Amino acid sequence: MDTTTIISTVNAIYGQTFACKCGRTHRIDPQGVIYAPDALAQLPDVAVQWTPAPGRRAVVLMDVRTRAVGGAAAAAALRERDWQVTEIVVPDSAAGGPVCDDRTHDWLLPQMESADIVVPVGSGVLSDLGKWTAFDLDVPYVSFGTAASMNGYASANVAATVKGVKTLLRGRAPRVVLADPAVIRDAPYEMTAAGLGDILAKSVSSADWRLNHVLFGDYFCDRSVSLIAEIEPLYFDHPEDVRQRKPAALEALFHGLLLTGVAMTMAETSAPASGGEHLISHTLDMMSALDGQPHDLHGRQVGVGTVLTSELYRRILALESPDFSHAERSIAVDRAFWGRMGDEVASHYAQKVARIRQAAATLSRGDTWDRVREDIQPYLRPPARIRGCLEQAGAAFRAEQIGCSRERLLTACHHAHEIRSRFTVIDLARLLGLLPQAAEEIVEAWA
Repeated sequence: MDTTTIISTVNAIYGQTFACKCGRTHRIDPQGVIYAPDALAQLPDVAVQWTPAPGRRAVVLMDVRTRAVGGAAAAAALRERDWQVTEIVVPDSAAGGPVCDDRTHDWLLPQMESADIVVPVGSGVLSDLGKWTAFDLDVPYVSFGTAASMNGYASANVAATVKGVKTLLRGRAPRVVLADPAVIRDAPYEMTAAGLGDILAKSVSSADWRLNHVLFGDYFCDRSVSLIAEIEPLYFDHPEDVRQRKPAALEALFHGLLLTGVAMTMAETSAPASGGEHLISHTLDMMSALDGQPHDLHGRQVGVGTVLTSELYRRILALESPDFSHAERSIAVDRAFWGRMGDEVASHYAQKVARIRQAAATLSRGDTWDRVREDIQPYLRPPARIRGCLEQAGAAFRAEQIGCSRERLLTACHHAHEIRSRFTVIDLARLLGLLPQAAEEIVEAWA
């Protein structure tokens, strides 16, 4: 099938309700996706479908950059159709861009109380702030994406910093996602490269999710994991097309990122798209908050983290007779390292301690280890394949490319397991005694 046919086929899921083999009934939001040159012109008609009559009060969220490429035009298009529009330009932080955190959320909310609909114009931060505030206000939102830079457009998840700790919150999915191909094409290329890094994480995150299913009986939906199976080769097998900004490759990448967001909404968790590789990126962000050093784009950091965790999985699954006696030694939070965030980090990690012990007990029984290896292997990609894709696309795959020293990345790897309650490949590696010992060798060889 050609690109247009593949995208048309996978897009048929939007707005559908269906009973799944996983045992759940999935109701898919967004209801539709408009990826077209006249997307902005269609915005008023789209918005009015989701606002209660006679509601015509829209809040358009943007930053100084996205205002120039779509925010001001979105507000103007709505005003021309008799909407009352409040434009809010979210200010940049000291780190160089707006942030999605509790302070920004609390600053925004009083300015939005009269909204009938929220329209974020931007990528990750603006999208997350839109879904978070729309949820709190109990109003719909439609999203205008300005870059193929992350997988959150279509999801209900909010990646926010709360009390200094990177946290996952539940917001609401957009009713419709709109994007103009020219805007996506002309976005700074590092943002497109970040989107590629974010979506390549799916192999590790899916394996982590399956691991939790096997070890703890957690819910797992293979349908949500396989959503991008048809579209994935269009960018994964042709990363040079992404680098050259070929329209078909960028469209496939954008839709792949949307479908990954849909997978998270179907699962009601970020697990299909966020595992141990994301924790490395989040840890780098939190380290920056502590010491003031800059960090790179989330997806670029995730790409590096995906290479490292793929290699970690390769080493883990090669073990024939692993030793599971490291459970107690693997349980640790370095409060001194986290400083003012220590209590909050420890609170998150405390929720995982019982799982680490349970994993050790379960893996020590019978043929569980062989079953884990058999179940997880199909979801994984070789680290060399992932690194090669990133390299050919001109995306980040080494520490220096994300402005990070080898020592700083190694530190993030040593502490990434501490920040979330989710059990990931990093916890499994520590349980097996591979980490922290092998971290230096893996970082040196792969990043």
